[in-house]
Amino acid sequence: MVTNNQLVEKNCILLDQELTTFEEVIRLIGTEFEKAGIVKPTYAQAVIEREKVFPTGLAADGCNIAIPHTDPEHVLRPGIGVVVTKEPIEVSMMGSPEIKLQTRIFFPLAMEHPKKQLALLRQLMGFLQNKEDLQTIEQAATADEVLAVLGKIEF
Repeated sequence: MVTNNQLVEKNCILLDQELTTFEEVIRLIGTEFEKAGIVKPTYAQAVIEREKVFPTGLAADGCNIAIPHTDPEHVLRPGIGVVVTKEPIEVSMMGSPEIKLQTRIFFPLAMEHPKKQLALLRQLMGFLQNKEDLQTIEQAATADEVLAVLGKIEF
């Protein structure tokens, strides 16, 4: 089992971002993932295209979130990012794309094995039912605050 400190890159925790679209969020994290050697240059566009068919928004208690990801062929090594935007961005709900959610917290994933990706999604979904942890991430001023909260997850 990989520890979360190995999966969550501090420089891929981007807080208080002035972004207005899902595409901007993914292009920003894609650039940071690429710099960290986590993904291939094809990652961002692949996530954007996948989201159109398989949306990743989740209605969480008090804070809606999105867990964008794509196929393993765009990934060099596993990684998780966190992007928190100043203003909510509309995303479609996972499993019900006609439902639109206003989201400020994004957990982009880069996983190289589909089974691990599914396990990680389950772990994140369980964690994200904790309203206090989500609010802490949403209001975090530093990457270290986010890392402290994510340290509770067993990946």
